[in-house]
Amino acid sequence: MADAALRDASIFADPIRRAWAPPSGKRISLENSVALLMALDLLALVASGFASAALFARFDRLWSDLVNDLAAIVGLSAALYLLLSHGIGAYRIRKILELGPSLRRLLAALSATFLVLLVIGAATKTTQNFSRGWFFLWIALACSAAPAIRLALIRDRSRRLATGDFVYRALSVGIFAKPLASGEIAAASRGLAQTAQEIELSGPDELAGLADWIARAEIDQIYIVTPWAKAPDVLQQILLLRRFSAEIFVLPEDASIRAHQLGVGMIRDRVALRAADRPIDGWSLFAKRAQDVVVSALALVVFAPVILLVALAVRLDSPGPVLFRQMRVGFNGRAFQVLKFRSMRPQATDLHACRQTVRGDDRVTRVGRFIRRTSLDELPQLINVLRGEMSIVGPRPHALRTRAAGRDLTEIADQYAARHRVKPGMTGLAQVSGYRGELDTSAKVVKRVEFDIHYIETWSTWLDLRIILRTAALVLFDRAAY
Repeated sequence: MADAALRDASIFADPIRRAWAPPSGKRISLENSVALLMALDLLALVASGFASAALFARFDRLWSDLVNDLAAIVGLSAALYLLLSHGIGAYRIRKILELGPSLRRLLAALSATFLVLLVIGAATKTTQNFSRGWFFLWIALACSAAPAIRLALIRDRSRRLATGDFVYRALSVGIFAKPLASGEIAAASRGLAQTAQEIELSGPDELAGLADWIARAEIDQIYIVTPWAKAPDVLQQILLLRRFSAEIFVLPEDASIRAHQLGVGMIRDRVALRAADRPIDGWSLFAKRAQDVVVSALALVVFAPVILLVALAVRLDSPGPVLFRQMRVGFNGRAFQVLKFRSMRPQATDLHACRQTVRGDDRVTRVGRFIRRTSLDELPQLINVLRGEMSIVGPRPHALRTRAAGRDLTEIADQYAARHRVKPGMTGLAQVSGYRGELDTSAKVVKRVEFDIHYIETWSTWLDLRIILRTAALVLFDRAAY
């Protein structure tokens, strides 16, 4: 009946016939690998205890006093190791073939075992009954033999995986979308999954037609790529596949939603999908604010003479206020008043940025041209940073009515509003990457937003420091500054 159903499903006939073939390698059982490793680790621990005693007997005439209690102490160490390794997670099935984490957890379990043995010996006042030389030789042998055995076994499994063996057989399905490529699945599973077939379907209801083939091909993992709008329909059809012992992953496809923004949790008995998170939070938020306060305060002290000279030059060059104040969009979309040294004639000042400054702008004063090219006009924004309205590094804030190519900036770039998820900065990744100056084209807006979003998603203290250093280098000469 199953074969007849497959023959009748013309949509699946060709791909299934091509896919139905024996696996190219043998299946590796993680469970069996874990059991083997646990047995070998215990053997290494116990054997090292007896071997160190036999080796140390050549140098210590008290061997006859030690051998009476040797079996008891080694047996206790094995029991402690089993208990502690479970708590540390030294035998997590999914992580057992990851060399770094696997070796670290093994050494942590061994170290904890010997530490507890020392504590028990001290508490019971029995440490004097055993040779310290024997004990430390035992530690050295055990912590060398067990990792060596694990390293050899993991390398053997890795070699087998590279030559066609597999842990999981995967099926990649695309519904109104391209399925995941076998290389993507291999990378996501760290080489454990072998893709049996990639299939494109024209609707969620066609998933049911794959049921018999999934069983015959012994599929362990199913990856389904589909647009967000179709995800509810796909989830309904997945109910028909839950009778199989297979993991099913649904990958909603939407370029505007990034993986790190999403998370699945529980609120009481309801599934909660976190569609966005705070980009900088906790200690990271504290570190960024501390960085802003320290850097801005030091800069105000260091550049105090320059600030006074610029203020005097602006005052003498043309009548009007020294500072220019303009409302701009800041953190969470709130407006704030940015401070700059005035670089235009007072009567030509544009508080709403209805007209952007261009190269050779006749509104800019002689001193204004110099301080704009050297970015000295931005120095008063250090006060904005100290107030907490701005950051040293972040997306540059725009005036409330800034437009490009006659269009509102939010109409040009879909993710423009996401720039406001962090405080605006005196400098930013876009500015040091060559995107400074007027926004006269839609393409420039899109590129600036791309750099700003990338900065927000990859923020780190080191990234901020690199941007600050690159900004300092650009202050001396930047073709985009005018």
